[in-house]
Amino acid sequence: MGSSDSDRIRIGFVGAGFMGQLVHLPNFTEMAGCEVVALAERRPRLARLVADRFGIAKTCDSHEELCADPAIDAIVQITYDDAHAPVSIDALNAGKHVYLEKPMATNLSDARRMVEAAERNERQLMVGYMKRFDTGVELARSIIEELTTSGEIGAITHARGHCFAGDWICNAGTPIRTDETYPDIEPRPPAWLEQERVREIYSLNNLYCHNINLMRHLLGEVRALEFAALDSPTKLMVFAMDGFDAVLELGRLSANFWDEGVKVYFEDGWVEVLTPPPLLRNVPATVSVYRAGDAQEHSQPQAPRDWAFRRANAHFLACLRSGGPVRSSGADSIRDQELLEEAFRRF
Repeated sequence: MGSSDSDRIRIGFVGAGFMGQLVHLPNFTEMAGCEVVALAERRPRLARLVADRFGIAKTCDSHEELCADPAIDAIVQITYDDAHAPVSIDALNAGKHVYLEKPMATNLSDARRMVEAAERNERQLMVGYMKRFDTGVELARSIIEELTTSGEIGAITHARGHCFAGDWICNAGTPIRTDETYPDIEPRPPAWLEQERVREIYSLNNLYCHNINLMRHLLGEVRALEFAALDSPTKLMVFAMDGFDAVLELGRLSANFWDEGVKVYFEDGWVEVLTPPPLLRNVPATVSVYRAGDAQEHSQPQAPRDWAFRRANAHFLACLRSGGPVRSSGADSIRDQELLEEAFRRF
C-alpha cells in the first residue's frame, strides 16, 4: 500500500462538495487507522475552509498532485459524474486504490476503461453502492438466500423494485459554501446517444443506478433486459432473472419521507426490504417476511443500527488491509451501466 506503515491508510481526497462534506469526509477522517492527508479541490477558498474543518493539512487544486504523491495509498473521489472516469483512471495508473461515488461512469466505454486500469495495475476500484452495506439489506439478502435454498415457501415467482425518492437529506447538516465558480468539466455521455436525451440518461444514471444495482445484489445477475419505458414521468424496466421476471418502477415524489424498496415474491410468501433515506444516519432498512400456506405468519426481523455510508467506507479500508475483493467493485458495476445504456438504445 505504498510507503505508509502497515496500520495506517493514507487517503488523498478529491472534491469538497455536498456529499464529500456531509458524508465521506466525516467518515474517513474519524476512522481509526486512516488519515486524510490531502484534499484536492478546484475552488481554493472552499478547499482551505473544508480542510480546516476536517483537520486536513494539505490542499491542492488538482487530483494529479495527489496521484504523484508516493505516500498516498488511495484516492477517494467524490466529484461530478463526468469526472469519475478521468480521475479514477489517472489514480489507478498512478498505483492508487480508488473509491468513488456512484454512478461508476457516464458511459460504458469509460466504465470498461476504468476496470481495465484497475486490473492492469492490480488495484481496488470500489463504487460506493452503500445500499449493499445497509444492515437491513444484508439481513434481507441472507433471508432470500436461505428461503431460496430451503424451498420453505417455494420458488421466487416475481420481484418488484421501486424508487420514487422523496426527502433523502433529512436535515443532515449544512455544507460550507463559497461564491467561487466551479470550472467546467467536459461532458462524457455515450457517444452514440442523441443530444436531446443526454440530460435524461444522466438523471436516471445518477439516482436509479442504485436500484438496478440493488436488484442484482438481492436476486442475482440479470440475464436480459426484456422491456423499458422511458418516455413517461415514471420509468419502467423489466429484467429476466433466473426463472422469473423483475420489474423496476422509477419515478419522483415530493414527500417528507423516502419511498424505495424491493419486494420478492415466492410461491407461498414474500420478503420485502424498504430502504431508509440515504443521509438518515443509523437507521437500517426495514425487513418483513410473510409466510403463507398453512403458516400465515408475518414477521419483521430487526437489523442492527448502523449507517450504510459509514459501513461502505469502512469496508473499503478493510479490503485494502486484507487484500480481499471489495463488495461493490468496478468490474461488477459495469453491468449497471450496460443495462441502462441498453434501455436507451432499444426503447
